[in-house]
Amino acid sequence: MFKPSPKVVAALREHLDDDAAVDAVLATRKPDLTRLLMRAAAGEAPLGRELLAAVARAGCALLGERHPGASIEVRVPPFAAVQIGFDSGPKHTRGTPPNVVEMSPETFAALAGGRTSWVDADVRASGVHADEAARAFPLL
Repeated sequence: MFKPSPKVVAALREHLDDDAAVDAVLATRKPDLTRLLMRAAAGEAPLGRELLAAVARAGCALLGERHPGASIEVRVPPFAAVQIGFDSGPKHTRGTPPNVVEMSPETFAALAGGRTSWVDADVRASGVHADEAARAFPLL
């Protein structure tokens, strides 16, 4: 769940040009901007730092919800990181898992929005099971 902040809301309004969609989410009892952020990530226009940070944080939270576990760590420095699992690999309990995937916020947004594939993305992966993270994308 990604809670709205004034800066993110303003950036979304500008990027999506769809005030009605933003207003509809904000009118709910517990506004969650995750879907709108993933929609913004799917667009071709550059996101800007505020939206890149929001997409990374919301996307990592969504990855953690969809794929709970601790065998792979997905890092999107400097904004977010999450540990995920796919019922394979070691059952990791402390510290950094042996499988790490790291990418830039721009690459994460492109993967999350489906604008690029795992094979074409600039992803640094280490560990035997790290490439299993490809199954999690796109996030839309």
